[in-house]
Amino acid sequence: MKEIRYRLAKRSDARRIADIHYGIRTQYDAGIFARLGRSFLRQYYRIMLNDPWEVVVCAEKEGRIIGFSSYTLDAEHQMATYRRHRLALALGALPSLLRKPSLAGHLLQRYRSTAAESDVRFVTARGTRGEYWAWDARYKDPIAAVELDEIAHRILYALGYDEVFFEVDTLNKSILKYHKLNKARELERLTLPDGRERVLMKYNLKERYER
Repeated sequence: MKEIRYRLAKRSDARRIADIHYGIRTQYDAGIFARLGRSFLRQYYRIMLNDPWEVVVCAEKEGRIIGFSSYTLDAEHQMATYRRHRLALALGALPSLLRKPSLAGHLLQRYRSTAAESDVRFVTARGTRGEYWAWDARYKDPIAAVELDEIAHRILYALGYDEVFFEVDTLNKSILKYHKLNKARELERLTLPDGRERVLMKYNLKERYER
């Protein structure tokens, strides 16, 4: 049996996945999700893992999740899910807002961006979209981390999706370089409200896996 096993995440995994996501801030602390606490992230993943259009693959070692790769099969549906659960997400964000009230403006701006008519964009709003790819830094294994995301891509392709969209901030140089080396196509660059530059990218899964 392999030391690391891969499986689809369940709603009961929300707390552990949120904790791994929370740990990302030690390596990359830009953006609203990096500023909100565990309470918000746990609420977020409880909602997302209950959504039938979410695909989250996790890596497990000795019964403990050590990494995950998450995707939505329908980004437009996901934006509607955010809006439908806005009260639960706001309650999850409350502890962070009490500690730092200035986060309220950033959170409201991100919420407004989920509307189809919004002039402000943070992410790709349609199609199959990659969300988060995270690994617990205490279990360093770059080969397994890459294998995890590769498995997620193969699942998407097996489900009939020929392409997947995602975003990478230019500040995250190593991840951006990784995707370019793996022949991800750059589609567009956005300047976010806080000044960060974000690259919208796409993998063509049909070209990648069809023989």
